[in-house]
Amino acid sequence: MDQEKPTEETLQIAEQVNQHSGFGQLLGMHIEAAEPGLGRVRLTVHPRLMHPQGLVHGGVIFSLADTAMAMALLASYPPGTRTGTIEAKINYLRAVRAGHDGQLLAEAAIIHQGRTTAVLEATVYHLSQERQEPRAVARVLSTFYIFPREE
Repeated sequence: MDQEKPTEETLQIAEQVNQHSGFGQLLGMHIEAAEPGLGRVRLTVHPRLMHPQGLVHGGVIFSLADTAMAMALLASYPPGTRTGTIEAKINYLRAVRAGHDGQLLAEAAIIHQGRTTAVLEATVYHLSQERQEPRAVARVLSTFYIFPREE
């Protein structure tokens, strides 16, 4: 989980996604990497992301992972390629409770890439000032559809 400076390609893909994703902006997502086969997206833990039981909402964790996977996939195709999640499985490993500052970081990678589908996996980590080491809070496995290019 090295802090790398975004590449020009990362910035172009991030700009494209941010122009079309009000949802990512609503959650406060920041795209750190969008390289062929690699996606990394971060957000700051904030009270608005909690559900009534005082935990980060599972939908926030999944959305972060889904976005990181999309970044890894979109960076692997020509600009304008459309993809969509067609199946996903998430294992929540640990709760992120209210009062725990820090950030969530999703790192994603392509594990299989076919002509019309791709399988990706992501791990979401909680990064806290209280602990030196990041703690995995979720693992996600998803299948994406790659739409045929429009002529």
